[in-house]
Amino acid sequence: MDVVRKSEALLREATRRPVREVRRLALDLKRLWRVWVEADTARYNKIFIAGCARSGTTLTQRLMGCFEDTFVHRAEAKYTQLDMLDRPEANLVVKRTERGHVHLAKLPSAVGLIYCVRHPLDVLTSSHPESRAQRRFHVTPERWLAEYDALLRLRKTQPRRAITYIRYEDMIAQPDAMQERIARAFDLKPRIRFSEDPGNPIRATSLQKWERNEEFRTYLRALPPAFLARLKEFCDEFGYDMPDWARG
Repeated sequence: MDVVRKSEALLREATRRPVREVRRLALDLKRLWRVWVEADTARYNKIFIAGCARSGTTLTQRLMGCFEDTFVHRAEAKYTQLDMLDRPEANLVVKRTERGHVHLAKLPSAVGLIYCVRHPLDVLTSSHPESRAQRRFHVTPERWLAEYDALLRLRKTQPRRAITYIRYEDMIAQPDAMQERIARAFDLKPRIRFSEDPGNPIRATSLQKWERNEEFRTYLRALPPAFLARLKEFCDEFGYDMPDWARG
């Protein structure tokens, strides 16, 4: 790659120059890096999947493989991973890490965003194999708030950013309609329908478990009123109903 060769030449030259000139060469390297990143961005259609844990981010990540000419990075990663992938496919997909929300507001404008949401009472009463030995439910109230606040910061920092919201409930009930929505948002062509992918089972039994489980309801009723108010704010925006006891 021409940029790499130029960078190596500048580094070799830097070892033979005084400090002032080394600083100038460092600026030249920075400019070359920007040129490379901009060229790479134009080459790929980059998509980042974000959202609170237990909100369908993993399901969405897996289903993105149903589109043609699309590479899905299987491991969770920072959005900067999109700049490091050298793939023949035109579309690149990366799913956020557990701490990905911390830097969400810095997501480059050239990177498309899918943001997964789910009824917060389901999120807060969902378990996960990785954390089952440490706590009853995977997502703590603190984690949920941090994720939601990160989304609000992103929208404040980048008010013109297009965000494709995917409700977990809609993905379960109407997977093919959600696939069409994603396809339109990112100019993708389906290879196979979401509903027909044998490797991605979609189960409605994961919905509204808190309504059928007394233990879950007892836990939720004990949450602080101020926190329940934030849940209501989220539910009002994304079209979820809150039970009467949680409305305050």
